[in-house]
Amino acid sequence: MPPPVPLSPCTRCRYRPGGGRPRRAVHLPDIAQGRLAAALDDALRGWTDTEVAAHATATVLPLSAATVGRARSGRCVPLAETVKALAVVAGVDPGELLRLRTEAIWQPYAPVDRPGVTRSQIVWSLGQSLEALRCRGRTPVPYRVLARRAALPEATVRDRLAGVWPAGLQHQDRLVRQLDTLLRTLGVPDAAADLWHVPVRRALRRSALDRAERWRRSIRHRVRYLP
Repeated sequence: MPPPVPLSPCTRCRYRPGGGRPRRAVHLPDIAQGRLAAALDDALRGWTDTEVAAHATATVLPLSAATVGRARSGRCVPLAETVKALAVVAGVDPGELLRLRTEAIWQPYAPVDRPGVTRSQIVWSLGQSLEALRCRGRTPVPYRVLARRAALPEATVRDRLAGVWPAGLQHQDRLVRQLDTLLRTLGVPDAAADLWHVPVRRALRRSALDRAERWRRSIRHRVRYLP
């Protein structure tokens, strides 16, 4: 088999406007799976699925045009081998594409993270997220087994998976360490940990800021009505 080489740039066809092939519509553009599809389609723009599949099959990995089309449109999360093969065909580094793939795999399990959600919603969804990870296999991991693997008290594990997370910045570092331990124990790779870290830190910080704001309001109220 010939050595893996990218497709020649001179064989690309320009996207419209200006003639050539239209840009592919990507499914689910607001989530990691859609961002992966957009990145793949951007790297492979100007080549048809058939051209990409034929070149990959001849030089890197047997791929069908349908497999390439699903990866470029976001209808599924492609295998790591497929992503690497498409990166070779396009002549790009696969690192960022593989990071997006990891994020796309684990994002469905991550807690809610969108503008306008409250701390209680984030904390509740965090518990649901960890519980879904516990039940991801054929049989749920028993709490006592999870606690032993994570080296945490079973009561603490039950509380965290039930959505009980103490508020306040003074607890933030300890809770994030507990979250990291639970995520690793449940099989989440470090590359996907930010899907949990970002909303959790936001929820803990928001709770502390809300308490401080309530305290300032109460002080202003007392000062206003002093005799």
